[in-house]
Amino acid sequence: MSVVTLTHLPTHQLSMAFYNPPRKQQGQYRYDPTGLAQQGPARLFPYAGEDGLLRYVLKQLGQTLLETGRLSQPWNLIAAQLEQQTKALDKAWFYLTTQLVDFKLFQSGWFNLDLPPDEQFDANFVQARRSMMNALGSAKSAAEQATSVSDGRSHFYEVLEQHGQPRPVTLKLHQRDGGLSDREFARQRLAGQNPMALRRVQPTDQPLLNTWAGEQYALATGELINLTQAAMSNLLYIADYPVLENLTAADLQVGRYVGSPIAVFYQTQAGLEPVLIQLEPGHVVRPKPDADVWMRAKLFVQVADLTHHELISHLADTHLAMEAFAIATPRQLPANHPVYRLLKPHFEFLLAINTRGNEVLLGKGAAIENLMAPTRVAAIGLINTAYRERPFQAYALPTNMQQRGVTAEFLPEFPYRDDGLLVWQAIAHYTSAFLPRYYADDAAVQQDPYLQAWAAELGEPLDVRPVAEFAQAPAWMPAEITSQLGLGLEELPNYPRVPGFPAQIFSLQQLIDITTQIIFTCGPQHAAVNFSQFDYVGFPANAPLAAYCLPDVCQSLADLMPPLPKDLGQIELAFALSGIRWGQLGSSAHIRFVDSGDRAILAQFQAELQAIEQKITVRNQERLERFDVDYPYLLPSRIPNSINI
Repeated sequence: MSVVTLTHLPTHQLSMAFYNPPRKQQGQYRYDPTGLAQQGPARLFPYAGEDGLLRYVLKQLGQTLLETGRLSQPWNLIAAQLEQQTKALDKAWFYLTTQLVDFKLFQSGWFNLDLPPDEQFDANFVQARRSMMNALGSAKSAAEQATSVSDGRSHFYEVLEQHGQPRPVTLKLHQRDGGLSDREFARQRLAGQNPMALRRVQPTDQPLLNTWAGEQYALATGELINLTQAAMSNLLYIADYPVLENLTAADLQVGRYVGSPIAVFYQTQAGLEPVLIQLEPGHVVRPKPDADVWMRAKLFVQVADLTHHELISHLADTHLAMEAFAIATPRQLPANHPVYRLLKPHFEFLLAINTRGNEVLLGKGAAIENLMAPTRVAAIGLINTAYRERPFQAYALPTNMQQRGVTAEFLPEFPYRDDGLLVWQAIAHYTSAFLPRYYADDAAVQQDPYLQAWAAELGEPLDVRPVAEFAQAPAWMPAEITSQLGLGLEELPNYPRVPGFPAQIFSLQQLIDITTQIIFTCGPQHAAVNFSQFDYVGFPANAPLAAYCLPDVCQSLADLMPPLPKDLGQIELAFALSGIRWGQLGSSAHIRFVDSGDRAILAQFQAELQAIEQKITVRNQERLERFDVDYPYLLPSRIPNSINI
């Protein structure tokens, strides 16, 4: 065994000088190379070990033969039926093992060959999933007896309440206001399931403003405003969804719609107030005089916002964005490496959840195809585009707030930002205390070969990486067969796995910033966009996953809303995605430091989180008094330590 000696480190830091190259670990973790041309997120190779690799090859062989028509009738039909039956058996097995989790035999990793053994769900998590599934099954059974949308929702909520799940907060707000009020429509840009779209109007938006600026616009108070002057006074805000602009009719499911509307808000002393909604260029809707037309326009914005949320803010920017780090960390960092010990607890169950979610959300006939407007292919394209367009630096909460122009200087009330910054600062204090124990200075960072290899895997263009990193066929397989199966890599792309990630880390502060961003994204950021879903998405009348007619074509508001089966499907999805909250940020049950100094730093982190809990609790009391609804999603006690659902 070779020993790396880092003589510049103090005595208490010498533990990091004795690393065993993690050969076994590196062999367990693979990227899926089949989607490289899509320029999407790094994905886990769906089969672990050599046996799994061979299973994958056989599957690809069958798929290739089917697609090329090289299986004659009836063999191609038999193969297709066999594939369907296999998927059905896999699904049944998933539910069976969940129900049989109390038996130790089913608590091992033997029954999921697609993941490394140490990435499997543990028995406690599966038990929690079982409880959730039982509640969900009972609710579905009750709701399916209904003959109307309202009765179906009512039955669903009643059963979930019996299992401890309160009704969505938006149900109460809609009952109070007689639907989606303007006040609530504006508030949800700041405290709903997707607080990631609102931005302050910038000078670059002037051409857009010019299309609307020919006249003044009336607020609910009767006050008239000039949009250009409002923008110059930093009082004008926009929620827009440019990633959806290029969707065509061919990209949408038959009978379902989503557009790229623009909602404009004016900052009053009482808060944001909607001014106009542009459904499409040249088609602007105002709050008055037709209330029904205005409501349909607001819901059309909600559809776009929810599409952006599910595909981009939630799936791409948390689950998939962090997958590259979850794979690279055990591939390049030994288990006793300080960065491994700091980050690994925040990846718990991520790969398992993403592997399952790939089937439940993105698979053929899964939730996206069944409930949302974009086709599966279009949805994956949106995810990939958004992922590549967002550099790693933009995941930093302070940076994101600055780039969007929504700092407290301009926007006084923003619950997601205000609570999030408290937790962000606590995480920054935690990483700033932990890492200097192992890196005395910038030179120590630069001279750590494992850390630099980790950065290179994430930040180097893929075409300069070792070809062996992309192996998707056994080494003994002849090249002609590999090529015939479509497993050979003809050309590697010139982009990195993580856009904007540095291929080298030069300073301690840079490392502190990177780890802070990762921990925040895995914990608080995912909590904000995930656990808000049942409150805001679990009541489809507040935000439908798809519109069922265009807002200017609909004869009534009901025509725009999902029919009963889709309505119940949306409630089911919202509950399933937010029904398990596993672990707690900073918990010693999940961060098992051995060193006493590390444990002391963790204790400081826990104490700071407790103080933040008290501060946000006070804020939420004030929010309840002002808005009749609070913002609990960034309470440290409700933030998981890792991305889990």
